[in-house]
Amino acid sequence: MPKGVDKVKVNVKERVKDEHCDLSLSELTEIPVREIASFKRVTFLDLSSNRLVTLGRNFTTLTRLVKLDLSKNQIRSLPDDFGQLEHLRHLDLYNNSLEHLPLSFGRLSRLRYLDLKGNPLTPAWEKIVGRCSTLKDCQQAAKNTVNVCVNYKSEFIERERQQQVNTAQMAGAGDGDGSTSSNSNHSAVLKANGAAEANKKTNKANKKSNKSKKAAGAAAENELTIKPVSTVANTKATNQKNNQKKKSTTTTTTNSSSWFTSLSGVAFSSLMTFMLLFLLNVLIIYMIMFKNPDIADKLVEYIPHQYRDWILTKTEIFRLRVTDWISEFRTPPEEH
Repeated sequence: MPKGVDKVKVNVKERVKDEHCDLSLSELTEIPVREIASFKRVTFLDLSSNRLVTLGRNFTTLTRLVKLDLSKNQIRSLPDDFGQLEHLRHLDLYNNSLEHLPLSFGRLSRLRYLDLKGNPLTPAWEKIVGRCSTLKDCQQAAKNTVNVCVNYKSEFIERERQQQVNTAQMAGAGDGDGSTSSNSNHSAVLKANGAAEANKKTNKANKKSNKSKKAAGAAAENELTIKPVSTVANTKATNQKNNQKKKSTTTTTTNSSSWFTSLSGVAFSSLMTFMLLFLLNVLIIYMIMFKNPDIADKLVEYIPHQYRDWILTKTEIFRLRVTDWISEFRTPPEEH
């Protein structure tokens, strides 16, 4: 907390609603970590628009946080163990006084949003983070920052390990001339061994390259020998396909021709039966109406009354037309 600034107390219980704790615009200079930690369901903490300079030592105990808003404060640095907030997905640090970020950011593997706009970042960090002017930029900033911290941390650990090895070797060295000469001999031996190992590696690499070249040449020869066979097989396959197509076309034509012949036969037979029945009916009517009128009168009695008049008129008209046609047919052409 800065000197000469009174500590502001806030009733955290009144600011908690479901999973959200809103402590924005509260003139806070220190974060009430214990009170917030007592509410285990809180995953979204809003500390924007306050007078915070640091987050305090115990802030990283709030490991349940998923979304954290620290925008519009005066934060100059984040804790070195900030990466303990491994569940954090959304981090807003807009308009603060940050110049760099801790390497523990590499542990924030779930971080998907990071806004560092309005911070006096160093040129290196500014290049990594980017502009953060849009949602897509903030998402990319989170990804880049986490990846860079992971890679840099691994390199830093490797450097420290190498330095420890070098210091141990230097500590084991003696102070006299004999010790220096032994060290020089030892280094010469190491160099010779390294050169021998390098020669062995180069010889192995050459052998592998020769083997790969031989294998490639054999594969090329095999391809050359296989190509004519494959072409013959392809020609056979194409001929078989053409034969199958021809067979299918012939079968379809034969089927269509047989279907046409069967249909024409059925039509001819139906036409002949219709003509025979028609002639038979005409013959029966002629025999009944002109040769045996008694039979016609008996048949009329079986016709219902509602249809009898209509049938008699039609038959009479038909009889008159037939008699006229017969009389015209029987008269010689001179009388016409």
